Amino acid sequence: MDLNLRRLFSILAQIKPEAQAAAISLDAEKSFDSVSWLFAAWATISKRLHIDTPYDSQAPLWNFPGIKPTYDIAIQKNWIPEYDLTMKTMFPNVVPETQQSLVSALLNEMEHSIGASTTPNPSVLIASNLAGSLDINAQSLLVQQLKQDAVERVTNELSFTSGQVALYVLGFRSSCEDPSRISSVGKSVNLLQVLESKVKQELANIKENHTPLTTYYQVALDVLALCIEGSAGAYPAGEALAQAAKDSQLGLPFSVDTGAMAAMALTCLSDAKAFSEDTKSARLLKDSLALILKRILEQQQSDGTIGNIYSTGLAAQALSAAWQFYPSELWSCTKTLSKVLSEIPKGKFSIPTAASQVLPFLKGKTYLDVGSSCAPENVPSITVDYTIVNDLLGESFKFSIQVSVPEGSVLLDVMKKAQQMNSKEFSFKTEDTSQGLFVSSIHGLVGSTNERTYWQFFSGMKPLMEGVATYRPTNKEHILAIYSKY
Repeated sequence: MDLNLRRLFSILAQIKPEAQAAAISLDAEKSFDSVSWLFAAWATISKRLHIDTPYDSQAPLWNFPGIKPTYDIAIQKNWIPEYDLTMKTMFPNVVPETQQSLVSALLNEMEHSIGASTTPNPSVLIASNLAGSLDINAQSLLVQQLKQDAVERVTNELSFTSGQVALYVLGFRSSCEDPSRISSVGKSVNLLQVLESKVKQELANIKENHTPLTTYYQVALDVLALCIEGSAGAYPAGEALAQAAKDSQLGLPFSVDTGAMAAMALTCLSDAKAFSEDTKSARLLKDSLALILKRILEQQQSDGTIGNIYSTGLAAQALSAAWQFYPSELWSCTKTLSKVLSEIPKGKFSIPTAASQVLPFLKGKTYLDVGSSCAPENVPSITVDYTIVNDLLGESFKFSIQVSVPEGSVLLDVMKKAQQMNSKEFSFKTEDTSQGLFVSSIHGLVGSTNERTYWQFFSGMKPLMEGVATYRPTNKEHILAIYSKY
């Protein structure tokens, strides 16, 4: 085994970072049984993509036989650097150089739809950011248009469905704009708060009438946006979505579009600690995700189309994002890629919304990449220990978690990541005040002006003099939130 592993990593070390692809030929398949071919694929693609997300022993990938032990041996023997790695996709679909112009032309055509006289489309903004904008001025105009539209809709109580709000949240996040602080014409709105409120209304209607106020496609968008934002509201909504999938309510006949969005939403939730636990809710989420993917795969056609040509983009994103939840041989990514490319010259994606759904796939991205689309490349991660403590009111508790965030992140990012990983223990709420963002509750325990209680933050035993939205933790720092009196 040592010899086989050493050979594998010796080969991997010779792959140049700029390589578009790598083919590895080994003498005998049997000799690598103990290494795990899945691990070989993971290691190869990890090197190819320069993935910098921390490896998580709770993530589904690491539960495959042979993966974790092989990784540990490789590190122990010092055969590869100790990367912080995880697999985002098994399908790094690379458009051939001879066809890159097709993708650029489609992106250019979509961005040319942006203008002062056109209705702003958040889906176009998401695709523009994920695909790498060719027209920064048009993109900037679109952001300003969407800000103005969002503020007007919220402040004037105009029609704004949950799914529409979710798309705006995703669009702003993809542009590195904080959805909880959207300002225009002297007014500000908290779109994340608006979305959380609308999702509660969706869930109430599902409970009472067994159907959402809008559609399950919109509910799936809601779950995805809340999950990417690290909102605790993603989990009850995700359970409702999973139950609907189990009950075959995602369209009769099955809607590929709805299924694809639901698959991406549930895949986003799969990164949370709650998903990996053996609970009724976790089993429901995993079983429903597997069922949705099975039904999407059943919609494949011999030419690579999934459902119809217009649903193929979202379906391909979903299958790329959720690669670890189904056998890879069940989908030919290459065939789907070739089919999509062949339809571009025919004008099949000339409508901006249609283009916005295939462009991320053509660039090897999915909607799950929205949260990281604006992060600078090669920014190292830091590890922060985060502890919440209450010995003051009611039942005492103390919970600790270790999170990894990009260097330069603020404390609020640490809290969001902790909530995303374990919403049961690390949920929190904030309020906008004249002094800045204020943490009003953690773990359901609310500060009270009458009782003179609040959540005080410390670095070690030293009180923080900055708020959660501005304080930037350092590597291996221990942050404590202690329920206190003043």
